[in-house]
Amino acid sequence: MPLNIWLLAIRPKTLPLAVASIVLGAASAGTVNVGVLALALLTALLLQILSNLANDYGDGLRGTDGHERTGPVRVLASGQVSVAQLRRAIVVVILLALTSGLALLTLALGHDLAAWLGFLLLGALSVLAALGYTLGRRPYGYSGLGDAAVFVFFGPVAVLGTGWLMRPELAAAGIWAALVAGLLSMAVLNINNIRDMAGDAQAGKHTLALRLGLPRARAWQAGLLALAVLAAERLMTGWGYLALAGLWPLAIGLKLVLTREGTELNRALALTAKGTLILTVGLALGLVTS
Repeated sequence: MPLNIWLLAIRPKTLPLAVASIVLGAASAGTVNVGVLALALLTALLLQILSNLANDYGDGLRGTDGHERTGPVRVLASGQVSVAQLRRAIVVVILLALTSGLALLTLALGHDLAAWLGFLLLGALSVLAALGYTLGRRPYGYSGLGDAAVFVFFGPVAVLGTGWLMRPELAAAGIWAALVAGLLSMAVLNINNIRDMAGDAQAGKHTLALRLGLPRARAWQAGLLALAVLAAERLMTGWGYLALAGLWPLAIGLKLVLTREGTELNRALALTAKGTLILTVGLALGLVTS
């Protein structure tokens, strides 16, 4: 199987969201263990790849990714990957994520049984959330709950969880950081769902954007970005003002969302993910150097 097909399946343009959450979470703790950071990044990336593969699999089986789709080609719906091949890939990524996650907990938690139980529960919930978005009898992504799940798992779970692995305490910076990461991740998903509104409506996938309708979904996008910037302002100090460089791609992405439809929103999604990474890395730099 050509590598470019699997790159298409894992959706590289969305992966900066996982990096943003982990980096910001680590920095919010005020101290960074490089080994823990590396394993946390690997685990988060594998979980997001799992979610992307499962989404391709679930939507492909349900016929959601049809000819009217305006987003990037999906590998199952386009016939580039078979059901069996994609299912095997999902199993492999689950095993890799479990291995990475256990190594992370071993390094960060030692023999703290209570912490182990808590993080094992979070890990299990993360895997279930990745699979349950489009899989199962009642996938929550088809009921408009995907945005809430993205906020929870890319915000509080990823950011505060990473911060706790660095230093077992809840810092005020972590709360603001969780809001920034969660809101910006929701903004990326909202662009995806605005772009796919026509196809989702035909497939019975009632995303939040579809429920809101185009005008209110656009207004929601502006609101998410505004709230994220307000939360980010609480973290800006010293080198953290470099985060302002992320506002430019975010602004261009918002302009596209407010004025364009269809395939042009693919660029808006990529710009918003890029802006998220730049902004959060800038904030993280300020937090670790202040």
